[in-house]
Amino acid sequence: MTNIIIIDDEIHCANVLENLIRKVHSDYIILGIFTNPKHGLEYIQNNPPDLLFLDIEMPHLNGFALLDKLLPVDFDIIFTTAYDQYAIKAFQYSAINYLLKPISEKNIVRALSSWEKRRKKTSQEQWELFQKNLKNTTKDRLKLALPTGVGYHIVEIATIVRCQSDNNYTNVFFENSNKILISRTLKEIDEILAEHGFLRVHQSHLVNPNYVKSILKQDGGSLIMRNDDEVPVSRQKRKQINDILESMLRFK
Repeated sequence: MTNIIIIDDEIHCANVLENLIRKVHSDYIILGIFTNPKHGLEYIQNNPPDLLFLDIEMPHLNGFALLDKLLPVDFDIIFTTAYDQYAIKAFQYSAINYLLKPISEKNIVRALSSWEKRRKKTSQEQWELFQKNLKNTTKDRLKLALPTGVGYHIVEIATIVRCQSDNNYTNVFFENSNKILISRTLKEIDEILAEHGFLRVHQSHLVNPNYVKSILKQDGGSLIMRNDDEVPVSRQKRKQINDILESMLRFK
């Protein structure tokens, strides 16, 4: 049995969310719906749910301030938000669950399915990371929360050398020679790291071009990383990747 609480100052949005949850998961129990965040806070302190749907932009006590009063929590949170794209990136980097308004049935199904599979509680470290990334106006020294089987590794994006697919998981390799296996697909990681210059050079490989040492054109083509790992380049992307990397290497 999964117990749910919804906090949203807009009753229409709260009702839409309630109806969608009941439609896709009739076994979930809605403990309460609160349009006044202070009342919701008081209720949660005595009746913690398994999962809280929390709106961000609310008068008097927004979602972030409410969460500050609850931390540390022993339940999970899915934020509901109409925030801009930069804030969405901060959610993604911190591995914090969120739903964009207006909420559709497709999105609620995806969010609950993802949550059911992982069932990882939002940690204090993730919340602090989210706040830092939200305030960071540059891409320098941004950090990323990487989910593993036992929790989260919080890392600087700039220290990631490459990522390699392992079915529905991904191996992430770092400049200090460490490697961790995370419970995200390479496609999911690519969507976050692409804007930081990472290149999808192969169906199974994503690389940080700052760590490419040389390009080998024989035997189909591959990249040699600074740690001497050799990464294959797909035939379809070979010319495009070579042009980009040769231009970068020329000016290193």
